[in-house]
Amino acid sequence: MRKQDFDFLINLLRENAGWEFDEEQYFIIDKKISNFIREKGYTSVEELISELRAGNKPLISKVVENLAFSDTSFYRDYDIFCKFEDNILPHIRENNRAGKKIRFWSLGCSTGQETYSIAFAIKRKFIGLDNWDISILGTDISSYAIAKAQHAVYNNFEVQMGLSAQMILEFFQQEDNQWKINSDISKMVEFRRYNMLDGLTFTSQYEVIFCRNVLRYFVKEYQQKILTQISRCQPTGGILYLGKNEHIPGIDKYYRALEGFDCVYINRGLLNKNQQNTLPVGNVPTKTSTSMPSFVRPDMFKH
Repeated sequence: MRKQDFDFLINLLRENAGWEFDEEQYFIIDKKISNFIREKGYTSVEELISELRAGNKPLISKVVENLAFSDTSFYRDYDIFCKFEDNILPHIRENNRAGKKIRFWSLGCSTGQETYSIAFAIKRKFIGLDNWDISILGTDISSYAIAKAQHAVYNNFEVQMGLSAQMILEFFQQEDNQWKINSDISKMVEFRRYNMLDGLTFTSQYEVIFCRNVLRYFVKEYQQKILTQISRCQPTGGILYLGKNEHIPGIDKYYRALEGFDCVYINRGLLNKNQQNTLPVGNVPTKTSTSMPSFVRPDMFKH
């Protein structure tokens, strides 16, 4: 791919999704756009670029979605997720015991593994879940990713990433060589396509928001815009998860780091001064997390 075509695609992503890429991502972009060209029957990058330059909006949307990063897995960064399950969720449950209503949001949910992992954790830690109003929203810019997440079917390799054999058997039903999420889990989860540059139309307040390894790809001005928007979607004391080793400039204006936890932040409530805390101001005591389960072999489930 010529540099001028690469630069055009980078500008296209910046204008339509707010993403900031540089020459280090050249080979990733080149591979993704080459696959797109082959799948759609274009004869060359130049032919595709020509249509994009003409302002073909449906095509622009498809290309932007195709170039979206989609690296994900169940219980990604296992220790962080175990602390969410063992330490954060009990406090969330206790502080919402009166209303028995909790909202979770997974931004940049990709094909749904993170969103379903939140549901797994809730199912494992909440006793008497039937009389609670719990919902989990997953959003992503990619229509393909959202469709796969809604389908709730994963192959052997995908379920092996981060899940033990016991969890697979607990939360999935085997269908031929694939695994389908159980209905009691899938009914807790809703997926929507959403471009984070668009204005928020959600009216719910989310006690926990996962925005992991998403903001780092945005232009700095958009990082601040998104932080402002999501902070308004949380009560004071609400929890925000960023990616491991993800440091976003200016986050201290809206959130403070939760001591003892990697990539966990507390909403300062600067934009929600009249709302109550959902977590104590002090530290959340931590439990020792178990080690990440080893990969399971597909033949373990054959009888």
